Amino acid sequence: LENPWFKDDISQMQTLDKHFRKLTEPVFKKHGFAQGDVLSQWPSIVGADIALIASPEKIRWPRGQEEKQGGTLTLKVQAGRGLDIQYAAQSIMEKVNAFLGYQAVTGLKVQQSHDFQPRTKPVRLAPAPSAAVLAQVSPVADPELQSALARLGAGISASTQRSPQAK
Repeated sequence: LENPWFKDDISQMQTLDKHFRKLTEPVFKKHGFAQGDVLSQWPSIVGADIALIASPEKIRWPRGQEEKQGGTLTLKVQAGRGLDIQYAAQSIMEKVNAFLGYQAVTGLKVQQSHDFQPRTKPVRLAPAPSAAVLAQVSPVADPELQSALARLGAGISASTQRSPQAK
């Protein structure tokens, strides 16, 4: 059976990511982000503890400079937590620069807000290891390795896929 609506040719398939970047590029550039990766990867860049109280708003670049270096990163911060972010400012800038791969950010501006909403996904608890998994890892002498193997076994035997590729 030939279905004209379904192309079996894999070369015709494209990822949504390609189109998403093209569509969102003008908006991200308006806020100083060459791409949305800093926004979408914020928790993995700075860590969950910082991501729960601060999120990037924009990067302001120096005028008249062609290369995007020496920018000031503006963070929206949960009210009352601005001092915590000021103490972590150097670390945050180093992590952002390491992510981007060059000295993009040299300054940090904090804007405290009472209506701050973190851009993080809710944390899902890992499934508890089953008795069968615990029995399989019990011969391992190192307790840290045994715990890691038990978590791995629980994840593998979970009924739902937790991998982003599985979605």
